[in-house]
Order: sequence, then structure tokens, then C-alpha cells
Amino acid sequence: MSESPLEIVAARIRDRYSNPARHAYTYLFRLVPGTLSMSLVPALEAVMSAWVDEGQGLLPLSPPEAVGLCAAAAQTKPHERPPTTLTPHQRKQMMARVITFTVEMPNPDQVDVQLWSRALGFSPKGDRQAHEIWKRAAGDFWYSAYRPDDD
Repeated sequence: MSESPLEIVAARIRDRYSNPARHAYTYLFRLVPGTLSMSLVPALEAVMSAWVDEGQGLLPLSPPEAVGLCAAAAQTKPHERPPTTLTPHQRKQMMARVITFTVEMPNPDQVDVQLWSRALGFSPKGDRQAHEIWKRAAGDFWYSAYRPDDD
């Protein structure tokens, strides 16, 4: 049995953030469809899947464990100290991001992704939101299609 389009696109989003060249800590959460997460740390009941990178690569974790680590990281405020006094670990914590996303399928050939990326130490200034439309190509290949701004 092949994966559903929602699972394929969710895995591609996860792969995007698992790049080993990333140096900041990352807390990645796939949320229940229709969930609008305006809080810095997502509510546990909204989390379907979670991955965390605190220096060991992006690893899958249980939602309670990942939400707990994200909440602890949100309480860390290394950016309030002079940069010359920070350890490498604290520098990575300072740039930590929490990324939440939902995937929904409005029709058989399209998957909509809502993605929110927040800087734990610099929210709301460092917050970003994106809406992606993924389209089906030949077979079960999915790609992120161009989407003009909604302005």
C-alpha cells in the first residue's frame, strides 16, 4: 500500500528541515488539520507528529516529549546576555525555531500546507507564515507549485 498524498507532503516538509547544515535548534510539529497555532509552543492536543533537533539531527519524538522540550527551550533566554559570554549550545538555543504545519487535501490533485515558523527567542519579530500549494505530477510525485502573493 502506498503512502497517502498527505503523508508524502508531510514527509517532504520534515525532510526540508532535517538538513544537517542547519545550525539552529529546531522543534517541528505536524498539527491536526484546521488547527491555527498562534502560541509559541503548540498545544499538545493539536500535535499529530513531532521532530526535534537539539544538536543531534532532526529526530522523531512523542508529542508530549517534543512539546516539553520546546516549552523548556522557550523559557531559555540566552539573547539577554552579551554574545561573548554564550556557549555554542546557548548560541544555538538563541536561534532556535519552532515550526508548525498542517496538511490538508482539498481535492485529489492538490495538498495545501499552512506553515508557521517562529524564533523562540525573538518572537514575534522573527515569525514567518507561509501557505504552500502542492500539486500532483505524473504518478505519485508531488511538488510545491508557485503561488502568487495574496495581496
